[in-house]
Amino acid sequence: MSKRPPRHSLGNYTVGKGRPPTATRWKPGQSGNPKGRPKGTRNAATMAKAELARKIVVNLNGVKRKMSVAQIAFRRLGDKSTGGDIKAFNYLLTLQDNVAPADVDTADGTTSEQDKQIIENYYKRSHGKGMHDE
Repeated sequence: MSKRPPRHSLGNYTVGKGRPPTATRWKPGQSGNPKGRPKGTRNAATMAKAELARKIVVNLNGVKRKMSVAQIAFRRLGDKSTGGDIKAFNYLLTLQDNVAPADVDTADGTTSEQDKQIIENYYKRSHGKGMHDE
């Protein structure tokens, strides 16, 4: 094998792989992508947020109301869960757990008898036994 001269030597400059001509090299402070990404380009998360915030006119019990797409989606999920769809109810409870504590009204820490009965029925259907059955 032949011995190669070190690549970093400045003497006897040759153009080749990894050594572009000095006239075509990037100047200090010059960008390789001068136009760059256009300002205002939106990513998928931004577009999804905008779509969920978009207002739509809906007819609720004969009254026209403006609601966001997110509100409509949660309302439909709630309607399905009250109709007996266990998967929708489980998903709604999962979403409830992900709510920030500041968004939850904790003024009254008591649970009504009707709420206790609903929770008990849920546990019986999903786990095959009640909350207090051990």
